[in-house]
Amino acid sequence: MPAPLTLTRPWPEDVPDIADALSDWNVTQWLTAVPWPYRQTDAAAFVAGAGLDEHAIRQGGRLVGMVRASGSFGIWLAPEAQGRGMAERAAVLALSRRFHRGATVVEANHLHGNRRSAALLTRLGFRPVGDMMLWSQPQRRHLPAAALRLTRADFAARHGIALVTDRLMIEPFRHGDLPDLHRIATMPDVASKLLLFHPAMTPDQMAPLFLSDGLLPPMRLTVRHQGGVAGSIGISAGDPARVFYFLDPALSGKGLGEEMGRAFLAEIVARFDPPELLADVFLDNQPSRRLLKNLGFQREEDGMLSSAGRSQPAPAALYRWRKRSRP
Repeated sequence: MPAPLTLTRPWPEDVPDIADALSDWNVTQWLTAVPWPYRQTDAAAFVAGAGLDEHAIRQGGRLVGMVRASGSFGIWLAPEAQGRGMAERAAVLALSRRFHRGATVVEANHLHGNRRSAALLTRLGFRPVGDMMLWSQPQRRHLPAAALRLTRADFAARHGIALVTDRLMIEPFRHGDLPDLHRIATMPDVASKLLLFHPAMTPDQMAPLFLSDGLLPPMRLTVRHQGGVAGSIGISAGDPARVFYFLDPALSGKGLGEEMGRAFLAEIVARFDPPELLADVFLDNQPSRRLLKNLGFQREEDGMLSSAGRSQPAPAALYRWRKRSRP
C-alpha cells in the first residue's frame, strides 16, 4: 500500500526536488507565476518566502508537489506523482484546513486547455464564474483562463470525512442512524462512560448532537460494521479539541475500537494538523483507557468528572495526544 500523503511546510532541503519538478515544461507551462527556465535559486527563494497557506505535499517523507489554499487555490505535482489521485487528496487536506480557519469561499483559475486541472477543480466542487486573461510568466504572454469559486457547502457535500477500514465505515450521520445510536448511547453501561448521554434521553433530545456535514469540528460521525450502526466517533470544536466515541457493547473484544480510533485520528491529523488533542475518560472505563494509550494519548491529570449518565461525579483522567516534532 502506498504511503499516505501528508502536508508540511516546505523545507530548505526540498529545493532540489522543487527545482527538478518545475524544470519540466509539461508542469510549468500550466502555471502562471513561476519563472522559466526554473532554477534552484528560484526554488530557494520560494521556500524562504512561502506563506503559511503553502503546503509541501509529501509521500513517504519526500516532496512530490505543492498546494496553496489561501484566498486562492493552486496546486502542482511532480510528473512521477501525476495520475495517481494524489492531487485530489492533497487538495482536500489543504482546503479542509482553509475552511477550518473560517473561510467561506476559495477562488481558483486554470488556463484554457488544462483539462487535468479543470477536472480536478470540478471534483473538488469549484463552480465556474467566468473567463479572464492571465499573464503567464513562463510563456511571457497573456492567456485565456477560467475563473472558479468554491463554497464551504459545495466542498462539504463532496468531501466530508468518510473513511473505510478493513471492517468499518465511518461517515457523516444520517437521520436513519438515530434509532440505533439512541439505543446504544442510552444503555446504562454505555451512558455512564459518556458525558452528555443518559438512559432517559429521547431521540429528539439526542439528534442535535449528531447533526453535522462531517467536514469540520464539531462533528459526530456514524460508525458502521457489517451494514449496521456500530457506534459513533467525533471531535469537539476548540483548541485543543476533544475526541469522544462509543461502540455497541455487543461488539466489544473484537478490536473495532482501536480500528475506529486509528482511522479517525489519522484523518483528523491529516486534515487539520492539530498540535494536540484531548480525551476525558472515567477511571473505571478500562477499555477506553487502553484504547487511548494505544492511540498515543498520555494520561496527564486526574480529577472528578460529571456524566449525565451517573448520579454523581466520579474519578476520571484527562488524556492528551501531542503531535510529533519533525525529526
